[in-house]
Amino acid sequence: MTTTSGLTPIRGGLGMSVAMGMGRFFYTPALPLMVAALHWSSAPGAWIATLNYVGYFIGTLVIARGWVEPNRFVYRLSLIVSTLGLAAVALTPNLLWQGSIRTIAGIASGLIFVCVTQRIPANSRKPRDGGISYGGVGFGILVSGAIVLVAGNVADWRQLWLICAAVSAAFTVIAWTWPIPSRVPTTKKTPAEVAPPTDATHDSSPTPFDANRRRAMAILSTGYFFQGGGYIIIGTYLVVLAGPVFGATAAASTWLIAGIATAASPLTWSAVASRIGTVKALTVCYCLQVFGALLAVFGSTPAVLIIAAALFGFTFIGVVMMTIGIGTQMGVTNASAKLTSWYSIGQIAGPALVAAALAENIVAAFIASAIALAIAMALTLVGALTANIDR
Repeated sequence: MTTTSGLTPIRGGLGMSVAMGMGRFFYTPALPLMVAALHWSSAPGAWIATLNYVGYFIGTLVIARGWVEPNRFVYRLSLIVSTLGLAAVALTPNLLWQGSIRTIAGIASGLIFVCVTQRIPANSRKPRDGGISYGGVGFGILVSGAIVLVAGNVADWRQLWLICAAVSAAFTVIAWTWPIPSRVPTTKKTPAEVAPPTDATHDSSPTPFDANRRRAMAILSTGYFFQGGGYIIIGTYLVVLAGPVFGATAAASTWLIAGIATAASPLTWSAVASRIGTVKALTVCYCLQVFGALLAVFGSTPAVLIIAAALFGFTFIGVVMMTIGIGTQMGVTNASAKLTSWYSIGQIAGPALVAAALAENIVAAFIASAIALAIAMALTLVGALTANIDR
């Protein structure tokens, strides 16, 4: 199997579908049905979501720290764990079980995401290939919403999770051969690199360029933290917000729309960025994302919620793709894993804030989301400018 195969980006895309669109985000359209069937308040769902994001953070952190290699074994094992995790949710509604399973599933999702995204540049002969692989997130979201929308009236919440697990297993078979080495080569450090710095080495390091790059990366990472916290509130509670308007099952239609928009987003933003520059494209993308969050606050009609769902789907992967692209342009090692770790911390903080303070006021949660996204936009642009990224 060569990396030049036309199916390569599709394999990466289906890996992203398993990890993100289903492994992480099937919870969103399924949550209203689980809440209705299990008589949950908003708090248990928020805490279970938070534990999933804790797992995602762990998965990205172990690669960012170099504790785990993003190799073939890790990738394939994570595909299996993610699929089994979907089926395991159906075993019992016990909250301890649900939280534990979603934590493990989050770890698997984080590992798959980094294994795919860190290999996209090396496996893409054409710029659109990366867009196709990132587009797998949207395709998975589309599949998740379709499962609930089509089967939600005839299947209970347990059966829906099992159906999703079956689809995930089918996707795993195709994604299995995503070209990733069995072992990631590491650069062996010289004695001078591992030795404590002397006065001589201290004088020559860091250079002004290195110091500026670290400062830019710190600002970019902080912005990505706020992005993670802001977007995940929308991603977790959009369908909950739509429930009273559409009904518990039909509310999944908003998630279906988000999935369609997400699937189209990467190729669109790739084209926009190549035409006007990454920083300008990212600014436009962020503005649309903030507007979508504010629009959801006034989501008392189906039309408004549909537009908000489309804006959410159309922007969040665009922000991810372009921010990671900026980190890569900075020349930062493991930029994808490091940035995603900060993103994951934000994803933990977002649902935790809702669970602790805003569980009974979803509208206030969306206002908090819009504020976080505005802060993220400002910091991200400052970070890009600090690193002199102007394209």
